[in-house]
Amino acid sequence: MSRNQEFRVYLVTKRDILRFIVVEIIIGSMTYKLALNLCHNAILAGAGGWACTEGLKRLVKLGG
Repeated sequence: MSRNQEFRVYLVTKRDILRFIVVEIIIGSMTYKLALNLCHNAILAGAGGWACTEGLKRLVKLGG
């Protein structure tokens, strides 16, 4: 057992929670529904919804 014990604190802010809810849940569901209506395949719709939300997160990260 290591003698050097460390204590980590992770802060989860309200902004992080709201961003998760908006991006992952709301925008993810909207893009999934849109992709499902376009291609009529649940697997492709899931991949499209995932790709859209990940792309949006990376776009926002690059922008500022």
